[in-house]
Amino acid sequence: MARKRDYKAEYKRRIERGLKGGLSRSQARGHPSILEVGVSGSSTPEHKEQLGEALKELRRGSTQKAAARSAGVSVERFRKFIYSNKLAERDGQYWTMTDERPRRVPIIHRGETKSVTVPSFAEAKKSGEYFEAVGQFLRTNFITHLEPFDGDGLTNVQGKFFQFETDPNALYWHDAQDNPDFHEIYQIVN
Repeated sequence: MARKRDYKAEYKRRIERGLKGGLSRSQARGHPSILEVGVSGSSTPEHKEQLGEALKELRRGSTQKAAARSAGVSVERFRKFIYSNKLAERDGQYWTMTDERPRRVPIIHRGETKSVTVPSFAEAKKSGEYFEAVGQFLRTNFITHLEPFDGDGLTNVQGKFFQFETDPNALYWHDAQDNPDFHEIYQIVN
């Protein structure tokens, strides 16, 4: 005859063992609060990729639940990922993105493509806008596309300033070379 399990006693022992080990009650239960670290360890690499996809969906305006579902990850895991990495904040019913992780972006500096690690999303966005303006200039030959970037540039995480290349001849020369595209260099650095 099979022995009958006492689930209530097992659960009680699990909680006591966790509390003795320095865990909070919610961590010992296996359901830590959003700001607490889970006991089971970190996410697997495939989950990190899925969480990144969910974050992209949230940035596009999806709800948290829809973003998590589209990436194939649980809402609870996604919410914990957002709060633990300080990637977004709730502002009423909307999410405000606060993702300030450093990013590696390309820049055309003195006729060469350089890879620069910038400290925030705003700096990375400026790099993307610059590359878009360069593309517009090369397609239309209107120098007015480059005027907003004249004298401007990016500051890397060490504080070194890299000025945007706005000389038309240097940009034509750069375009004739075999250089990597923006998306080949852009990367979030952890």
